Amino acid sequence: MRIFKFIAAAVGLILVAGLVAPYVSAAAYGNRLRASLERALGRRVEIQGPVRFSLFKGPGISAENVVIHEDPALGFEPIAYVDKIEVGPAFWSLIRGQFGIGSIRLEDATINLTKSPAGSWNFASFVNRSVMSTAPAIHVRHGRINFNFGVTQSVFYLMETDLDISPPASLTGGWKVSGEALAARTDRPAQEGLGSFTLNGRWWVAPERVDLDVRLERTQLGELAVLMSGQAGGVHGTITSRLHLAGPINGIGILGRLTVEDVHRWDLLPSKGQGWPLDLRGRLDLTGQQLELQATSAVVPITTRFRASDYLSNPRWAVTMTWNRFPIGPVVQLATDMGASFPPKLGLTGTIDGAIGYSGPGGFEGQLVLHDSAVTIPDSPPVRFDEVHVMVDHGKIWLAPALVHTAEHDEARLEATYSMDDGTLDLSIGTGGMNLESLRAQAALAAVPWLEHMNSGQWSGELRYHVRPENGGWTGDLRLMDAQVAVPGLADPLQIESAHVAIDGSRVNVDRLSAQVGKIAFTGEYRYDPDVARPHRLRVQAPHVNATDLETELMPTLRRSTSLIARAFGRSTVPAWLRERKLDGSVQIGELDIADTRLENVRARLTWDVASVGLTALEAKIGRAAITGTLAVELAGLRPTYLLSGKVKALDWQSGKLDAEGTLETAGTGEQLLANLKSDGTFSSSGMDFGALAGDYSLAWAQNAPRLRLNDLSLRTEDATYIGSGATQNDGRLLISLTSGSREMRMSGTVAALKVDEAGAGPAPRTTP
Repeated sequence: MRIFKFIAAAVGLILVAGLVAPYVSAAAYGNRLRASLERALGRRVEIQGPVRFSLFKGPGISAENVVIHEDPALGFEPIAYVDKIEVGPAFWSLIRGQFGIGSIRLEDATINLTKSPAGSWNFASFVNRSVMSTAPAIHVRHGRINFNFGVTQSVFYLMETDLDISPPASLTGGWKVSGEALAARTDRPAQEGLGSFTLNGRWWVAPERVDLDVRLERTQLGELAVLMSGQAGGVHGTITSRLHLAGPINGIGILGRLTVEDVHRWDLLPSKGQGWPLDLRGRLDLTGQQLELQATSAVVPITTRFRASDYLSNPRWAVTMTWNRFPIGPVVQLATDMGASFPPKLGLTGTIDGAIGYSGPGGFEGQLVLHDSAVTIPDSPPVRFDEVHVMVDHGKIWLAPALVHTAEHDEARLEATYSMDDGTLDLSIGTGGMNLESLRAQAALAAVPWLEHMNSGQWSGELRYHVRPENGGWTGDLRLMDAQVAVPGLADPLQIESAHVAIDGSRVNVDRLSAQVGKIAFTGEYRYDPDVARPHRLRVQAPHVNATDLETELMPTLRRSTSLIARAFGRSTVPAWLRERKLDGSVQIGELDIADTRLENVRARLTWDVASVGLTALEAKIGRAAITGTLAVELAGLRPTYLLSGKVKALDWQSGKLDAEGTLETAGTGEQLLANLKSDGTFSSSGMDFGALAGDYSLAWAQNAPRLRLNDLSLRTEDATYIGSGATQNDGRLLISLTSGSREMRMSGTVAALKVDEAGAGPAPRTTP
């Protein structure tokens, strides 16, 4: 019983001593502690806080607010700021009655590992052979480790670091190293760790080499992206690794395995729970800050190479992926997740060979070959390629000229350049013959200016599309054949036999046009320029036109459907297409048949402003007679109105020549044109058998027949001058009465065959004063 009481008393004494020791000042030992630390660490040590005894963690001394200064040859920043340091004595030193440091425990310390301009690290002196026999074990808890290069601090640091370094038992032994930490960046929130890892193994000093096992704990891929580039990527998943590092410090060999799990949107990778294992091998040069890794997998035919240099001071890194008949879909998704920008909702299928590299400063570069690939955009059938060569360099993607097949079995040559930096796209499409339906079937290509309105046909030539982030536009040089387009205001579609089309953004120029609408065949040119007052410009040449056929084709323009209320109030609405009809051009017709009259060499300048149409500088021939004038057409009302102002020169009439000048007005369509016709003017003739006749005329239509009145007539013969008037009679004959004062003359007949009535000739009747 006495022995148990002794043991209990001893234990109680130890407990009391352990509880009391932290409150007992050890200030008298402060200088001895500082001197011992300076001998062990080879650095000047400054103790700013209280020094106390400790017992429970082993007999020793603790100090607070300790600064371990740096060797001035390496830097000015202290090597460590320590909230609390605990020093344990060396066992054999205590036996000899001396206080030698056996272990140092640093709690909540900020440690600066500094590399001098000469290339040596400040911690190298801690393991120098001259102090190895007395070097203490070092334990770091909840520490932060910074990496400095002269006066420059690395963006990378370690947080929540627990590190244990134990000296070797002999000169040839290795230091035992174990620890765990979280990698972090100074440009991210202070409490944000970006990947946890542990290490365990040994480190030999002479020659300097390591033998370590490193484990990367389950870490988010997004965290690794932030650690490497400072920005979060779109890759979602986790990564773990088990690595073994062994070899000299400037050539450490790396072997191990890395497993990627739960990666979203990589549709060909194993499903959740299976993971994607990668076998790793590589080399690490700690002295030169060079890291090389190569990853291969038995699951998918991809080889990945990773290179990093100056990863602590001025990080530069690059990754290269090599594919062998690998599906292209996951590759596009991977590039997108790594920051590449592709046209929205672009779909790609097929397989690829080649290699693509990515580096921090340079971006993507490499070359790929796509086999049996297809490109799909929303609302469009896929286009297929047999083989496509794609080059990537400094943010540019170049699609080499490749043959593309459409769903309608058409073929075209496609070439493209795309900038991932600003979204700029240059696309070129060339073909020797492709249906317009195939072009319009692609939603991205459907809005080619002018071609977008075509219902059918074929095209050949080259189209180019340039896209900038704010806008885009088409250019092209092509030939159009057997095309059909519906033109608002025409009764029949416009049939284009052939045409040459030049496109420059919203501007379109069509020349060598050969076309037909209804029964009217013509050639000509068309130009559209939205920046001018009349954006449409048209030149038309037709060999023969019948006025009835022309009116039939223009009937949707001339006779527009209106509501019952509009008709009741005599109002007409102008449709949207007519409000946009602003046109300037010219018209040439070889032969124009108007009823029984044929006009030849008809020419006029055409202007069309919404509902007002004008034909100015109008010229035509009737036989050898010349017609000049202007024609104005108004389309705003319920029915079109026409106003013709013109002149006729040298018209064959009554074996002589007739000149006339006047206006002609009418309205409506078809037979209404005659029923509403009115004309006024003057005329003169010469070379007729009965003399030279001149005067005024007025023409109107009444009771389904024309009514002509002739006023202020003057007839000059060889021996007299007659004056008078004339008019059409109820039987349709034209009757003219003339008098010279002493003689009377009467003429009758039709306008085309007017004869002097001999019975009506004679002396003038006497008049009674």
